[in-house]
Amino acid sequence: MANLEVKKHMSAGQLAIVVFVTCIGAQIMLTPRGLIAEVKNGAWISVLLGGMFFYTATYFMLRLGKQYPDETIVEYAPRIFGRIGGGIVIFWFNLLFYMQVITIFYGVGRIITFYMFDRTPPEVVVLALLVVCTYCALQDWGTILRIQQFLFVIAYSILILVWLTSILNFQPENMLPLWPLDIKGVTLGSFTTWGMYSGYECVLLLLPLVYRKVSLAKLAKTVGVAFVGLSIVFMLIIVLTIGVLTVEDAKNLPFPSLIVIRSVELPGTFLERLENYLLVTWIPVVFDTLAAMMFFMAEVCMRQWRHADHRPILLMLVPIIYIGAMLIDTPQVNEILGKFTMWLGLSFSFGVVPTALLLTWWKKSKVGKDCG
Repeated sequence: MANLEVKKHMSAGQLAIVVFVTCIGAQIMLTPRGLIAEVKNGAWISVLLGGMFFYTATYFMLRLGKQYPDETIVEYAPRIFGRIGGGIVIFWFNLLFYMQVITIFYGVGRIITFYMFDRTPPEVVVLALLVVCTYCALQDWGTILRIQQFLFVIAYSILILVWLTSILNFQPENMLPLWPLDIKGVTLGSFTTWGMYSGYECVLLLLPLVYRKVSLAKLAKTVGVAFVGLSIVFMLIIVLTIGVLTVEDAKNLPFPSLIVIRSVELPGTFLERLENYLLVTWIPVVFDTLAAMMFFMAEVCMRQWRHADHRPILLMLVPIIYIGAMLIDTPQVNEILGKFTMWLGLSFSFGVVPTALLLTWWKKSKVGKDCG
């Protein structure tokens, strides 16, 4: 009997949802403090610029995938860069997911321990979350995609609704000066937002499911809508955080995006401690992101080692992920790893992918001339 969960095709809209859900996941809680500390009041502009930069990077990936419509980067990277070079690119690509996964596990473990289970060691929280994410990632892509679509409708609408209650404490004067004087700093800060938008690299794995039915132009427009949505959500969070807390407070608090909810009071209602409602809604969002990234890691290894099933490989990756997350024992180590991952991601998106695209065009034009 055929396995109906083995997904053979995706629509452009489904790919856009995957990009949105994979990008937004945990970073809406973990990243804003560093960005506000670096760019201050201009952080909202950096977020918008970052959306344009990383959509451009994604467009390069769509163009690259179009050259190989039936293959993922695991299959065509060795043909572009050679066997050794291609192996390095594939390892680089998978390392990006691994670094993001372990830093997310570390950050989520700290937040849940601090705000919900203060007597539970973070190691236990991370282990419990890892078990749940592993169970989801062991499923076929069809099941994971359905979960992402469900959470996209339910969890994100509740999450944004709860966040919007912080408008009650919003002070417009905290946003001043609205237009920053340090334009160079704001522009450079846009690259720092890679931590928010990271996850779009998954298109290099999923494009063969889409390109059999969808043109490049339509796909570029649909994924562009996802980036517009991401930019609006990230800008909203940055504006609310600064408007409620001020720049000085936001950059000195560990998780300012969560603190803005704590001070909200709804008189005449039974609702108290809104941050708990936010966390309860946020945890499924994080679970969704982590499960997808773990599936991508196992999928890359499966294709690289020519296995037929990603599940045994995923189970081998689980202890490596847990140990990696546990080795991050201080915020300083986490910050260093975050910067390393950011440069790893930026150089991949704006170095490796454009180079692969140029080499592909050059090789195809050379073949055309030889045939002529």
